[in-house]
Amino acid sequence: MQSHYNPTEQTWYGECLPSVLNPAAGIGRIVLDVLARSPDRVIQINADTGRQTTCGEMRRRIIRVALHLRRLGYRRGDFVSLACGNGEQVVPVLIGCWVLGLAVNPLAPVFEKADLVHMMKQTQSGLVFCDPANAGVVREAVHEAITHGAQLFAMGPATEGVHRSVDELLEPIDGEECFRAEYLGDASKLLAMVLCSSGTTGLPKGVCLSHAHFVDGMVFSTDVSDGPIFNFSSLFWATGIFAVMTSLLHSRPRVLTSKPYQPDLLLDLIEKYRIENLFTPPSYVSTLLAHPRTARADLSSVRQWQLGGSRVPTEMTQRLQKLLPQGHTRSIYGSSEIGFITRNDVTVQPGSVGPLTTNVQCRVMDEDGQRVGVGVAGELVLRHRYMFLGYLHNPEATANALTEDGFFRSGDIGYIDADGSLYVVDRIKDIIKYNNYQVSPSDLECIIQRMDGVKQVCVIGVPAPDGSSDLPMAVVERKVGGGGGATPLREEDIVRHVEGQVADFKRLRGGVRFVDSFPMTPSGKILRRAVKQMINELN
Repeated sequence: MQSHYNPTEQTWYGECLPSVLNPAAGIGRIVLDVLARSPDRVIQINADTGRQTTCGEMRRRIIRVALHLRRLGYRRGDFVSLACGNGEQVVPVLIGCWVLGLAVNPLAPVFEKADLVHMMKQTQSGLVFCDPANAGVVREAVHEAITHGAQLFAMGPATEGVHRSVDELLEPIDGEECFRAEYLGDASKLLAMVLCSSGTTGLPKGVCLSHAHFVDGMVFSTDVSDGPIFNFSSLFWATGIFAVMTSLLHSRPRVLTSKPYQPDLLLDLIEKYRIENLFTPPSYVSTLLAHPRTARADLSSVRQWQLGGSRVPTEMTQRLQKLLPQGHTRSIYGSSEIGFITRNDVTVQPGSVGPLTTNVQCRVMDEDGQRVGVGVAGELVLRHRYMFLGYLHNPEATANALTEDGFFRSGDIGYIDADGSLYVVDRIKDIIKYNNYQVSPSDLECIIQRMDGVKQVCVIGVPAPDGSSDLPMAVVERKVGGGGGATPLREEDIVRHVEGQVADFKRLRGGVRFVDSFPMTPSGKILRRAVKQMINELN
């Protein structure tokens, strides 16, 4: 099904379909109902331990978490911070929270304290989950950010005086056998999740998404396959959440691992568990294609292999496609505010991200805010049947993100051709995407600007050598006199200074370039796009 164009409205429409599930019911009630229908079916496989979890056992764990949290006093509308990687108990905790109507804010387990503090100050979560490995930094962030304190649970053994164990929430409890999830009210307005989304102004904003938004997501297709699914993404990533929801709403086994990506590990998992659906960032595929084992690996189980999170070279998808005798690969396009924007179950033209997905509308706007037609590039503005609920405690950012008639300003430049295929060609927003992580240039600029010897700085993204990602590069104009003395400021000084203050994914992997001056606007602002062009010409 291709996108449909209404020339009178100059608006593109994905296929309009009612949801098979009832979004008004809320996620918790729906998941518990689906799990009850096939209690003996395996729903989760821990590849690290080999442990398998059935639908019946998953349902019991979810109910226990919900009942224990209710006994501890948590109620609808309370916030939860979830700074965890992939583990066996993450899904029961997530859905258990949703059963009670708690709003979950997933955080990257690799976040440094400053990133954790920034989001926790916004949510003021009364309940926080972490891994044993990051318990120390999470606890510090809780003490600094959360005014009235919070209960801290780790996905492992308890540490006296530091954190409790999630195992407490999985103990048998009265009422679990006859538990019935409550109706929590209008699911289109009930806050389910606050996702982190960075902007050009610096630190992440909280994208508020409703229960109905997740239930209505028609990307959960079983038309192509209904077997095991896998990705490395934690719940911090929308792709990690969609993998979990695809598993739960369609009773599909989800394979998980807490180990970081390695080509051999991915190939082992595909071959051993006969994975049918995968999502990876293009940087993973780049290393996989260069690995000597890949050419002889058995990838015959794969039905869909989706790539996204940063630019996906056409050559990469074509090379990967040749390795999939029973499946197809393609680039997908989405955002935290909308979810998946294009369909993930169709073959697409080279360079395209495909047609609009179900219940999504798109307009293309020129620089004057006027709609343009077929094949003309401009900013993509989008609307979903269940739109995001705004940015948490940030009405100004919410208003700026939406048009008067409620379309979301994506900040991406693209066009839709006569066949209904969407092509994304550039970004208005300056966010750098490194291996699916969002890096805010202004965040790094603030750190570098404080260095002695720096007059001005502009951080841009430059393509990785294999084209699979963007790498943060600092473009610096030095003060006269160098680094505050006789010795000029050097590249390694800046790189070392940044590395000492940021998470690994924010490092200046693109290096540092020194310039004599910057292209400026009449009002004295650095022209970031012109800086990118200048660096391209110098390379």
